[in-house]
Amino acid sequence: MKISYRQGYLKQPTYDDLMYTKRLWEDEETMAFNKKWGGTIVFPKEEWMSFYERYCIDDPHYVYYHIYNNNHEFIGEVSSRSSDLITHHLNIKVLASMRGHQHGYHALNAYLEYLFNTPHATIVVDDVASDNQGAIHLLKKCGFIIEKENSEIVYMRLDKHQFDGHNK
Repeated sequence: MKISYRQGYLKQPTYDDLMYTKRLWEDEETMAFNKKWGGTIVFPKEEWMSFYERYCIDDPHYVYYHIYNNNHEFIGEVSSRSSDLITHHLNIKVLASMRGHQHGYHALNAYLEYLFNTPHATIVVDDVASDNQGAIHLLKKCGFIIEKENSEIVYMRLDKHQFDGHNK
């Protein structure tokens, strides 16, 4: 499935497209935000099939897309997971080399519009490291509000009705 937006599109990856996921997760500059929790994520090919079966094959509990620009260049990923199909826990990563061009903002808005148009999704949340000001700014720009925060984590939330009002 493909979701288009002004600057590019979201596409569910094929198995072979997971090479881009590997590149994203193993890029030190991109994953610098994750230093407190180990930094880069090693993603050997032996783990691809189990990841692919969970995140990329029509399970509404796991929604995973790659982000591409209009030149078909890989930009990053956006995904969510949910145990109850109502509250979705967000993940978005944009390659460090592609940041600063509104890719994350437009991709996230397209993703949220898609997610909130599913039958059950009504809440999207994200736990952001308190020093990840770029992510906090992005989420606020998309309508998320800070629900709780401490010295380590900023817990942000967006309800479906807030998103609808934010984007009209």
